[in-house]
Amino acid sequence: AVTFVMHSFMDARQVRPAWEGLQRGELSDDPAIRATQERLQACSYAMAHPESDTLVPACAQHSVLDPLENLQLQELLPMPV
Repeated sequence: AVTFVMHSFMDARQVRPAWEGLQRGELSDDPAIRATQERLQACSYAMAHPESDTLVPACAQHSVLDPLENLQLQELLPMPV
């Protein structure tokens, strides 16, 4: 069997409220936040967070739970302007 994974980056400004809402069991009425919540729920790439021993979607890990690492990644992998 072969599995193909398509990855599309999400805006960190949307990931934080989307993830925090999901953690509270809430779905957003804001279409952009709701779409991000749906993508986080469908994420097949989860990572173990070392501080909480929970599995979290990689996008939430990088943009919400590890903001300092995210800043370092922005320097290493700058987005074209």
